[in-house]
Amino acid sequence: MIASSHSSSELLCELLRGPLRRGEVLQPRNLRFGDYVVSLTAPGQARMPNGIECSVQAAEGSRVTIGADRLAIGALEVEPGPEWNPVPHTIHAHRQSAGPQPMLSGLSSWVPAPSPAGDELLAGYVAGLVLLHRRRLRATRIAERAAEELKTYGLTLVRHAARGEVPEPIHDLLVAGDPASLLEWAPSGMWWLRGLVSAGLLLKESDTSSSSGPHSRVHAQAS
Repeated sequence: MIASSHSSSELLCELLRGPLRRGEVLQPRNLRFGDYVVSLTAPGQARMPNGIECSVQAAEGSRVTIGADRLAIGALEVEPGPEWNPVPHTIHAHRQSAGPQPMLSGLSSWVPAPSPAGDELLAGYVAGLVLLHRRRLRATRIAERAAEELKTYGLTLVRHAARGEVPEPIHDLLVAGDPASLLEWAPSGMWWLRGLVSAGLLLKESDTSSSSGPHSRVHAQAS
Protein backbone atom coordinates (compact mmCIF):
# COMPACT_ATOMS: atom_id res chain seq x y z
CA MET A 1 0.00 0.00 0.00
CA ILE A 2 1.03 3.62 -0.51
CA ALA A 3 0.92 5.94 2.49
CA SER A 4 -1.34 8.99 2.38
CA SER A 5 1.72 11.11 3.19
CA HIS A 6 4.97 11.04 5.09
CA SER A 7 7.17 13.61 6.77
CA SER A 8 9.89 15.00 4.54
CA SER A 9 12.25 15.33 7.50
CA GLU A 10 15.77 14.15 6.79
CA LEU A 11 15.71 12.15 10.03
CA LEU A 12 12.85 9.98 8.78
CA CYS A 13 13.85 9.90 5.11
CA GLU A 14 17.33 8.63 5.96
CA LEU A 15 15.69 5.57 7.49
CA LEU A 16 13.22 5.10 4.65
CA ARG A 17 15.84 5.40 1.92
CA GLY A 18 18.68 3.66 3.72
CA PRO A 19 19.50 -0.02 4.12
CA LEU A 20 16.99 -2.37 5.72
CA ARG A 21 16.86 -2.12 9.50
CA ARG A 22 14.85 -4.24 11.87
CA GLY A 23 12.89 -2.60 14.67
CA GLU A 24 10.33 -3.35 17.33
CA VAL A 25 6.75 -2.43 18.13
CA LEU A 26 6.41 -0.05 21.08
CA GLN A 27 2.72 0.62 20.54
CA PRO A 28 0.38 -0.08 17.62
CA ARG A 29 1.32 3.24 16.05
CA ASN A 30 4.86 3.69 17.36
CA LEU A 31 7.76 1.64 16.01
CA ARG A 32 11.33 1.91 17.32
CA PHE A 33 14.39 1.58 15.11
CA GLY A 34 17.51 2.05 17.21
CA ASP A 35 17.28 5.47 18.87
CA TYR A 36 14.44 6.67 16.64
CA VAL A 37 10.67 6.16 16.76
CA VAL A 38 8.48 6.18 13.65
CA SER A 39 4.87 7.17 14.31
CA LEU A 40 2.01 5.84 12.17
CA THR A 41 -0.66 8.53 12.08
CA ALA A 42 -4.15 7.65 10.93
CA PRO A 43 -5.36 9.48 7.79
CA GLY A 44 -6.94 12.79 8.74
CA GLN A 45 -5.33 12.96 12.17
CA ALA A 46 -2.44 15.15 13.27
CA ARG A 47 0.61 14.51 11.13
CA MET A 48 3.92 14.19 12.96
CA PRO A 49 7.49 15.15 11.99
CA ASN A 50 8.47 11.51 12.56
CA GLY A 51 5.33 10.19 10.97
CA ILE A 52 3.96 8.16 8.11
CA GLU A 53 0.26 8.76 7.48
CA CYS A 54 -1.48 5.45 6.92
CA SER A 55 -4.26 3.27 8.29
CA VAL A 56 -1.88 0.52 9.46
CA GLN A 57 -1.39 -0.50 13.07
CA ALA A 58 1.21 -2.97 14.26
CA ALA A 59 0.37 -5.87 16.54
CA GLU A 60 2.64 -6.53 19.48
CA GLY A 61 5.53 -8.76 18.47
CA SER A 62 5.13 -8.10 14.74
CA ARG A 63 8.27 -8.19 12.63
CA VAL A 64 8.97 -4.62 11.46
CA THR A 65 11.65 -3.34 9.11
CA ILE A 66 12.37 -0.03 7.42
CA GLY A 67 14.60 0.85 4.48
CA ALA A 68 14.85 0.49 0.70
CA ASP A 69 11.94 2.97 0.35
CA ARG A 70 9.41 1.01 2.36
CA LEU A 71 8.18 0.16 5.82
CA ALA A 72 7.26 -3.47 6.38
CA ILE A 73 4.99 -4.69 9.16
CA GLY A 74 4.67 -8.43 8.99
CA ALA A 75 3.72 -9.25 5.39
CA LEU A 76 2.36 -5.74 4.72
CA GLU A 77 4.56 -3.18 2.99
CA VAL A 78 3.92 0.56 3.16
CA GLU A 79 5.55 2.73 0.50
CA PRO A 80 6.04 6.49 0.97
CA GLY A 81 3.30 8.73 -0.36
CA PRO A 82 3.36 12.50 -0.90
CA GLU A 83 5.82 14.41 1.28
CA TRP A 84 4.62 16.74 4.04
CA ASN A 85 7.01 19.42 5.31
CA PRO A 86 7.03 19.43 9.14
CA VAL A 87 8.62 22.91 9.28
CA PRO A 88 5.98 25.68 9.43
CA HIS A 89 6.27 28.36 6.75
CA THR A 90 5.87 32.13 7.16
CA ILE A 91 5.19 32.24 10.90
CA HIS A 92 2.72 34.92 12.02
CA ALA A 93 3.17 34.80 15.79
CA HIS A 94 3.83 37.45 18.40
CA ARG A 95 6.84 36.73 20.55
CA GLN A 96 8.96 37.97 23.41
CA SER A 97 12.37 36.90 24.73
CA ALA A 98 12.64 33.22 25.57
CA GLY A 99 12.37 32.22 29.20
CA PRO A 100 14.56 29.64 30.94
CA GLN A 101 14.44 26.00 29.90
CA PRO A 102 11.57 24.17 31.68
CA MET A 103 12.78 21.89 34.45
CA LEU A 104 11.38 18.40 33.91
CA SER A 105 12.45 17.00 37.29
CA GLY A 106 9.51 18.60 39.09
CA LEU A 107 6.87 17.19 36.74
CA SER A 108 6.94 13.72 38.25
CA SER A 109 5.21 14.92 41.41
CA TRP A 110 2.01 15.98 39.63
CA VAL A 111 1.94 14.33 36.20
CA PRO A 112 0.75 10.70 36.16
CA ALA A 113 3.41 8.22 35.07
CA PRO A 114 4.10 7.02 32.48
CA SER A 115 3.40 10.26 30.58
CA PRO A 116 4.96 11.98 27.57
CA ALA A 117 4.08 15.38 29.09
CA GLY A 118 7.66 16.29 29.96
CA ASP A 119 8.90 15.21 26.53
CA GLU A 120 6.28 17.36 24.80
CA LEU A 121 6.93 20.34 27.08
CA LEU A 122 10.65 20.25 26.30
CA ALA A 123 10.02 19.67 22.59
CA GLY A 124 7.71 22.69 22.49
CA TYR A 125 10.36 24.84 24.16
CA VAL A 126 13.11 23.67 21.81
CA ALA A 127 10.88 24.22 18.77
CA GLY A 128 10.09 27.72 20.01
CA LEU A 129 13.78 28.59 20.24
CA VAL A 130 14.19 27.67 16.56
CA LEU A 131 10.91 28.89 15.07
CA LEU A 132 10.46 32.07 17.11
CA HIS A 133 14.08 33.14 17.65
CA ARG A 134 16.25 31.16 15.19
CA ARG A 135 18.37 29.93 18.10
CA ARG A 136 19.20 26.63 16.46
CA LEU A 137 22.54 26.18 18.23
CA ARG A 138 21.01 26.43 21.69
CA ALA A 139 18.17 24.14 20.64
CA THR A 140 20.64 21.56 19.35
CA ARG A 141 22.64 21.64 22.57
CA ILE A 142 19.50 21.07 24.63
CA ALA A 143 18.56 18.15 22.39
CA GLU A 144 22.02 16.63 22.80
CA ARG A 145 21.85 16.88 26.59
CA ALA A 146 18.32 15.44 26.59
CA ALA A 147 19.66 12.23 25.10
CA GLU A 148 20.87 11.29 28.57
CA GLU A 149 17.47 11.50 30.26
CA LEU A 150 14.71 11.03 27.68
CA LYS A 151 13.32 7.77 26.39
CA THR A 152 13.42 7.05 22.68
CA TYR A 153 10.05 8.61 21.74
CA GLY A 154 10.71 11.82 23.66
CA LEU A 155 14.20 12.08 22.24
CA THR A 156 12.81 11.68 18.73
CA LEU A 157 10.40 14.58 19.27
CA VAL A 158 13.11 16.83 20.69
CA ARG A 159 15.55 16.05 17.87
CA HIS A 160 12.91 17.05 15.35
CA ALA A 161 12.03 20.17 17.36
CA ALA A 162 15.68 21.26 17.23
CA ARG A 163 15.26 21.37 13.45
CA GLY A 164 12.03 23.38 13.69
CA GLU A 165 9.97 20.30 12.79
CA VAL A 166 6.71 20.09 14.72
CA PRO A 167 3.32 18.31 14.69
CA GLU A 168 0.69 19.63 12.31
CA PRO A 169 -1.55 21.38 14.90
CA ILE A 170 1.36 23.69 15.76
CA HIS A 171 1.50 24.78 12.11
CA ASP A 172 -2.11 25.92 12.40
CA LEU A 173 -1.25 28.07 15.41
CA LEU A 174 2.02 29.61 14.19
CA VAL A 175 1.12 30.04 10.52
CA ALA A 176 -2.63 30.65 10.50
CA GLY A 177 -3.05 31.90 14.07
CA ASP A 178 -5.66 29.19 14.67
CA PRO A 179 -5.27 27.46 18.07
CA ALA A 180 -8.39 25.29 17.79
CA SER A 181 -6.74 22.16 16.43
CA LEU A 182 -3.91 22.43 18.96
CA LEU A 183 -6.37 22.68 21.85
CA GLU A 184 -8.37 19.76 20.44
CA TRP A 185 -5.19 17.67 20.35
CA ALA A 186 -5.44 16.94 24.05
CA PRO A 187 -3.53 16.47 26.21
CA SER A 188 -0.45 16.66 23.95
CA GLY A 189 -1.35 20.03 22.43
CA MET A 190 -1.42 21.78 25.79
CA TRP A 191 2.07 20.55 26.73
CA TRP A 192 3.50 21.62 23.39
CA LEU A 193 1.78 24.98 23.84
CA ARG A 194 3.25 25.44 27.32
CA GLY A 195 6.70 24.76 25.91
CA LEU A 196 6.19 27.32 23.14
CA VAL A 197 4.99 29.91 25.65
CA SER A 198 8.08 29.26 27.78
CA ALA A 199 10.14 29.94 24.65
CA GLY A 200 8.46 33.33 24.20
CA LEU A 201 5.24 32.74 22.26
CA LEU A 202 2.71 35.46 23.13
CA LEU A 203 -0.94 34.47 23.15
CA LYS A 204 -3.99 36.66 22.94
CA GLU A 205 -6.86 35.78 25.24
CA SER A 206 -8.87 34.62 22.24
CA ASP A 207 -6.11 32.13 21.38
CA THR A 208 -7.01 29.92 24.34
CA SER A 209 -10.77 29.93 23.74
CA SER A 210 -12.40 27.14 21.80
CA SER A 211 -13.29 27.60 18.16
CA SER A 212 -16.40 26.16 16.57
CA GLY A 213 -15.33 26.71 12.96
CA PRO A 214 -14.82 23.79 10.57
CA HIS A 215 -11.34 22.31 10.10
CA SER A 216 -9.96 20.38 7.17
CA ARG A 217 -8.31 17.72 9.35
CA VAL A 218 -9.21 16.08 12.64
CA HIS A 219 -6.37 16.52 15.13
CA ALA A 220 -6.80 13.61 17.48
CA GLN A 221 -4.15 12.29 19.84
CA ALA A 222 -2.08 9.56 18.24
CA SER A 223 -2.15 6.26 20.04
